[in-house]
Amino acid sequence: MRGVLNVFVNFILKNKMKTLAVVCLLALCYGVSAKNKKNDEQKVKIAVYYESLCPDSKRFITAQLAPVWRDFRGVVKVKLVPYGKSTHDKVNGKWQFNCHHGPDECYGNKIQSCILKDRSLQDTEKMELIICLMGQANPDKSIDTCLTQVNKQSESVKLKRCASTEQGDTLLATYGDKTDAVQRPLGFVPTIVINEKFDQAVQDEAFTDLKKVICRVAPNKPAIC
Repeated sequence: MRGVLNVFVNFILKNKMKTLAVVCLLALCYGVSAKNKKNDEQKVKIAVYYESLCPDSKRFITAQLAPVWRDFRGVVKVKLVPYGKSTHDKVNGKWQFNCHHGPDECYGNKIQSCILKDRSLQDTEKMELIICLMGQANPDKSIDTCLTQVNKQSESVKLKRCASTEQGDTLLATYGDKTDAVQRPLGFVPTIVINEKFDQAVQDEAFTDLKKVICRVAPNKPAIC
């Protein structure tokens, strides 16, 4: 036993610089992780449960959410859930969807689901793509237009393939489960949840003045408030 202990001590002494470097690196990583976690906890969480062809969803995302997301960087954390009042069931091993505004909306919801889960896109690019799509007359048919705006034309084939295959079905079904967990069916689209707690009064206010809600609930009031 003593021999094993001596070997261990000698190893530590001979490699003390490496050991110290590893310890410092771990401490640094932990510090960064803890800081990021604290920053996230201080952000106002905005979850939006919406539909790709819903006029109210389009109006809210382009007129309310977009300016808040751009003006309150570092203050808000946005989660988008493109599903709305759709329903989904598995028939013979394949997902079947019934979307509020028809099959085109199902495809539009799938395109946006694929965007949100695309690991090759940055979070900023994902948000700008969704905002662009929701500002189009036909969001389900405007993916190439919006990809051009963010210089990501190379993603076109992959996203369309995702939306047209089982991958898109699975993603949309997952968003459907998340939506049903909030309310089934949703009472209104878009449904806006602030800090992970649905409140009808906050929903009504956020729909017409999201900035006012964020300024009221943000723990650290930004200058723009």
